[in-house]
Amino acid sequence: MGVSGSGKTVVGQALARRLGWDFYDADDFHPPQNIAKMAGGIPLTDADRAPWLASLNSGLVAAMAENRPCVLACSALKQQYRQVLQAGLGQVQLVHLVGSYELILGRMQSREGHYMKPDMLQSQIDALEPPAGALSIEITLPVDQIVEKIMETHQKPRMGVIGMGVMGRSIALNLQRHGIPVLGYDPAPKFPDGFPIPLAESVIALTASLSSPRVILIMVPAGPPVEDVLGSLLPALQAGDIVIDGGNSYFVDTEQRQRRLEASGIHFIGMGVSGGEAGALLGPSLMPGGAGPAWGVIQPIFESIAARTPAGQPCVAWMGSGGAGHYVKMVHNGIEYADMQLIAEVYDLLHRGAGLSNATLAEIFADWNKGELQSYLVEITAHILERKEGITDLVDLILDEAAQKGTGKWVSQHAFDVGMPIPTINAAVEARLLSALKVERVSAARRLGGERAFEGEQDELVEAARQALYASKVASYAQGFALLGTASQEYGWELDRASIAQVWQAGCIIRAGLLEQVMAAFQRNKDLPNLLVDDYFARQVLACQPAWRKTVQVAVGLGIPMLATTASLAYFDSYRSAVLPANLTQAQRDYFGAHTYRRVDRNGFFHTEWDKSS
Repeated sequence: MGVSGSGKTVVGQALARRLGWDFYDADDFHPPQNIAKMAGGIPLTDADRAPWLASLNSGLVAAMAENRPCVLACSALKQQYRQVLQAGLGQVQLVHLVGSYELILGRMQSREGHYMKPDMLQSQIDALEPPAGALSIEITLPVDQIVEKIMETHQKPRMGVIGMGVMGRSIALNLQRHGIPVLGYDPAPKFPDGFPIPLAESVIALTASLSSPRVILIMVPAGPPVEDVLGSLLPALQAGDIVIDGGNSYFVDTEQRQRRLEASGIHFIGMGVSGGEAGALLGPSLMPGGAGPAWGVIQPIFESIAARTPAGQPCVAWMGSGGAGHYVKMVHNGIEYADMQLIAEVYDLLHRGAGLSNATLAEIFADWNKGELQSYLVEITAHILERKEGITDLVDLILDEAAQKGTGKWVSQHAFDVGMPIPTINAAVEARLLSALKVERVSAARRLGGERAFEGEQDELVEAARQALYASKVASYAQGFALLGTASQEYGWELDRASIAQVWQAGCIIRAGLLEQVMAAFQRNKDLPNLLVDDYFARQVLACQPAWRKTVQVAVGLGIPMLATTASLAYFDSYRSAVLPANLTQAQRDYFGAHTYRRVDRNGFFHTEWDKSS
């Protein structure tokens, strides 16, 4: 790539011969009207270029699908043009041919028969947006030397992965499978026999072996381990290199790291990765955010390895600046906590409360997974409940103490910071904390008694529980997406919630059929304050309301705790209440603390001198 006259065609043809690849000259694909316009000294507009770029991309994608790699010579002056050209291609290396105005002008003046006239050179230079992460080569070098420089880069690994645990290994294999050469590093590697990813002996050796710009993915636990890696890595990096933290780092830490690295010209990305080991290997859901100029470099790489939605779209999108990527992943994990707890509560009500066997429940959850509750978590619940160890159901052998890594707690804490209610997610975090009080719970059960026996119709309760689970899940998603909207305004991220819903449709832990409708809701209204007021979800939840209330009433009557389900219903009732009892709360605050209150009949703040003599 480069302005007209930089030698793209000559270098591209020589490189293609060296590699044995196909060669395309983008100039050959211009429609006649574009050529006529340029020949007349009139610069092309973005509208002129749009169909030309789309046609080029279509041809490149078709060639790559047939395993025919190629070299394209194209001016590609703007980032938006490069994004169109690279869409869906996987591994792409940009080579930017750079030279002085005088040198290039002289070349243009000496060539014959070309429609691009020398007096249009300045317009091209003005339009040029230098690409982040491209291999830049001065055109003062002979063509064969330019080709050699490109070959040196091409023969080096494209990506480094630091931290070759389960997730790091799986992503490295995914990258390698999609034609992206990988070099790994781990201070204490433990690999299965025959593991195909080569390892560097040190961080310094890894950086020295990567092609420019160096793209390094860090897959280590959040906190001090990330800082340790950065401390050893940064001295070996240079401006234009890209560092990606693919762990579950706290978004505030990510923002601080981006600012720190930006001072050295190094692009830092915080990327949420969801899907577990299988997702990382076969197609994860990816949520990158941070240094915007780096996105054009890493976009084709991560689009190639990401999961695909049912419509075939890659489950990766740019979230925004700063810590946006890790924030979105944090909220994903909060919804994940809620989803898991809601499912567990329904299981508990039907198993411990209503007496249904695990085998029966496995069939019920498998059937539910065929309808509106279709999701990864419902699917695996059915698999878990049918699993046996000997003659015993495995789930009955597992201790009822739930662990957590902290991301759910972060969501709750930050929701309080920005003043956004997320009671279902909070209840899920609290349920895990309660589960950890195993010794106290066993003692309390002896002292305070147990549950009551269910005396109703099991089939009716199963159907009510199905509808309650769906409505509660909608309430949970409504809270999570409302929090995303508030955080987007708070931090200036401009989060695209429709795009986030698309990214979560496959690959991640909370992937579910209802996310297609969530995406559609935010496509209809990008400023939608809450999913509960979207026409589609309002109809769905209102239809489920009687069953939702019945499920909670039965659970309360039986003494079966449903913290998250009850919180979801209370959230629904609170959100749709035109009047809440906060008027009494405000009066109480004014009574004991003179905190003042507002009135419904006049403007301003007021204080009452309460009679406290009694």
